[in-house]
Amino acid sequence: MKVVELVAPGRLQLAERPAPEPGSGEVRIAVSHVGICGTDMEFYAGRRSAGSPFILGHECAGRIDAVGPGCGDWETGTAVTVRPNFGCGRCALCDAGRDNICSNSRGLGVTVDGCLAEFIVAPERYVWRVPDGMSLETATLIEPTAVAERAVRRAGMLGGRRVLILGAGTIGLLALQSASLAGAEVTVADPIPKRREWAKTLGASHVEEAGDGAPDDAAFDVVIETAGVSRTVPPAIERARPGGRVVLTGIPMDEASVGTRWIVWHELEVVGSFIYDLTDFARASDRLAFGEIDALSLVTGRFPVERAGEAFESVARREGMKVLLRMTEEEN
Repeated sequence: MKVVELVAPGRLQLAERPAPEPGSGEVRIAVSHVGICGTDMEFYAGRRSAGSPFILGHECAGRIDAVGPGCGDWETGTAVTVRPNFGCGRCALCDAGRDNICSNSRGLGVTVDGCLAEFIVAPERYVWRVPDGMSLETATLIEPTAVAERAVRRAGMLGGRRVLILGAGTIGLLALQSASLAGAEVTVADPIPKRREWAKTLGASHVEEAGDGAPDDAAFDVVIETAGVSRTVPPAIERARPGGRVVLTGIPMDEASVGTRWIVWHELEVVGSFIYDLTDFARASDRLAFGEIDALSLVTGRFPVERAGEAFESVARREGMKVLLRMTEEEN
């Protein structure tokens, strides 16, 4: 099968590998589309390390190609996507439905080879049937939408609340739409003018350039940090009103320095939001299926797998928003 391997920082190559066989409780998926996200770019830039060669990618959709023993009633050709973080299924966290923070999990394109391949295998319990009528392109975006859904769910009840979202990348713009649906008045901060315009188009009440206004300037009930850079964490805490909540969703590669006294004095609730659980994934799927969230408009680049290097470089230059790679000739 055809795969895209990361062989060194900034260097991808097309290669051939044997197609994997599904084991007990697994299905094999013929991958159609793969989205490039910030985690992929951390590996591509060399800020995170992986084995070499390594297959990136965890946002994907495709069709069932083969079914291993012990699986349910899956038909070949069924359109599916994947929750790409596989909990061990044996620990207390997995038993409690919190497999997103299982310490023994495996992550496609993070700890094990990912989706930039013609075929992947996945445990059937992490395979999600694509809703009828949804394109495979849209199905590829269920995963990042679920990340945003969890961040908003971790923010608590938002009806009538004033919310600040730091970062207008894919997750930030998806979170904007979800928070607006929950009845919040949403301000979005991002240094890139085009992204601020995107936020306005998708329903932001206000936009800001930096997000680091004075601590007493327009204090917010909830601040959601999605940029994933350490410099945005202190303003996330400082812009929350006394008794407010801060949701940290982005994952900076370097640790942020925060004023803990400010947190104590103002009794802030600072919570983490890491990927998603099954509830978030299901909600994201429904949001996209019913057209409540517009994720497809965030796709600004589509490349065939043979141009994977060009696709990654376009993301590195921050020329657009979401870029998809097409693994097959199937469009939908």
